[in-house]
Amino acid sequence: MRIGIDTYQAGFPFGGISRYVRSLISAMVAAGPADRFVLVNNHFRRTHRPWHFSESNVEHFNLRAPRRIIQAFWSRIGWPPIDAFVGPLDVFHGTHMILPAMRSGKLVLTLHDLIFLKHPDYFSDRKLNVWAHRVELPVAIKRADLIVTPSDYSRRALIELMKVPEDKIRVVYEGVEPHFFVPEDSLELQTVLNRLGLTEPYKVFLVGTPEPRKNLIRTVAAARQAAPDLQLVIVGPREPITQLLNGDTGGLNLIGSVAEEDLPYVLNGALLSLDPSLAEGFGLPAVEALAAGVPLVTSNRTALPEVVGNAAVMVDPESVEEIAAAARNLLSDEQRRSQLIESGKIRARELSWDQSARQMLSIYRELVS
Repeated sequence: MRIGIDTYQAGFPFGGISRYVRSLISAMVAAGPADRFVLVNNHFRRTHRPWHFSESNVEHFNLRAPRRIIQAFWSRIGWPPIDAFVGPLDVFHGTHMILPAMRSGKLVLTLHDLIFLKHPDYFSDRKLNVWAHRVELPVAIKRADLIVTPSDYSRRALIELMKVPEDKIRVVYEGVEPHFFVPEDSLELQTVLNRLGLTEPYKVFLVGTPEPRKNLIRTVAAARQAAPDLQLVIVGPREPITQLLNGDTGGLNLIGSVAEEDLPYVLNGALLSLDPSLAEGFGLPAVEALAAGVPLVTSNRTALPEVVGNAAVMVDPESVEEIAAAARNLLSDEQRRSQLIESGKIRARELSWDQSARQMLSIYRELVS
């Protein structure tokens, strides 16, 4: 098969969708050596560095046109077809909200979630989300031959809110990269922690994309209440996180966006990981914390219970007291923390990108055949 994939989102340095695109493509390229992958970027003014992935069965194409303009053409008049630029394709996979027009071949769309339609207040860029959900997404859904969601929660939302037939949807769970499983006798752990200045015991909060749905203010309040002498290390871009906190950073260590190879050690070195998100279509930060071997307190809402199973403590994300009590109890109960570490690793091993890739390739072949 010759498979086109939209990789625009892969160029962003943080966020679950960028990690999804990079990880899924890397795994599919390895799982489908006989297939040809055409990775399509769309950069006119390069506001971020495009992702580049070099393998013998991969080719890159950069569509040199302003992204919003080309998206508007695709959504409003169904032109120009993507295969006019990159040549014939068996399948084109849109990885986030958008599908191009195409003359022939099948179209697959990944829809991560529809949280904005129910809770627009959970998002920072409402203008962009209104355009994406009200204008572009309905066209992409109609155009798609098949839609992939990362959880049954998102599948049910798609049926309920967009009236998509059940037989047009497949659930393909996301995975976790093998390097997140930090060996117990790792020699690298202390080296990384020392380099990042993490020399004292700490709690950790992997924010991902900093926006209101990540529940930053309540999480910080709960962390301070549960263990005021134990710093909360927040992983994510400093400036927007500081803005969301209105500059209230006392007792926090905002270490910024951490290099991919360092992140598992930052998670593993913590006594506790907090991720009580208000809403997730899957929840990669939660799964990565499980893999890294850190006890996790997470939300009892949306996709998170489905994804983490019994491998984490689940709380009402709108209750500061409940988050704080869960954190306090775990910090004082070493046996419970050890149990969660083991069950977390077991659950994380069930969610591999190799499995996700093989499922996705099977979907492509089903459509083409």
